[in-house]
Amino acid sequence: MTYAEKTKVLFVCSMNTCRSPMAAAILSEYGGEKYAAASAGTFVFGAQPIGRMAAFTLESVGIAKYNYIPHRSRPLTEKLMQENDIIVAMSAGHRDIILRLFPEYAEKVRVFPENVGDFARGDIVAYQKAYVLLKKGVCEMFSLESKK
Repeated sequence: MTYAEKTKVLFVCSMNTCRSPMAAAILSEYGGEKYAAASAGTFVFGAQPIGRMAAFTLESVGIAKYNYIPHRSRPLTEKLMQENDIIVAMSAGHRDIILRLFPEYAEKVRVFPENVGDFARGDIVAYQKAYVLLKKGVCEMFSLESKK
């Protein structure tokens, strides 16, 4: 399946350095043959890399480096809303912000099924717990089987 034929999924969190890029990396790993995953944030300042502990957590579970090493945070834009088939808000709060900014795309917006709070200031255990919830939610949302 070519990139053009894949369903394009955009995960949206706040700063686009932990939750949404991790979810995008997980979808790329487990559903990359059918889905093209990306991420953005509602409260982004500058092009920041994925958080160190987020990258470490992904690497520790064998998620391919190509999924997150080139990542730089970016704000949610109308162009991203147009280009993607599914917009996954990482929380109901993110959904509310997205719908306030882009109400015309409401039919594309879904809320992530797991409650994955902001763990950016947590320790490695918080990241590992978040990974488990992110993987569970991604596999559930997109009917994927976990390889690992």
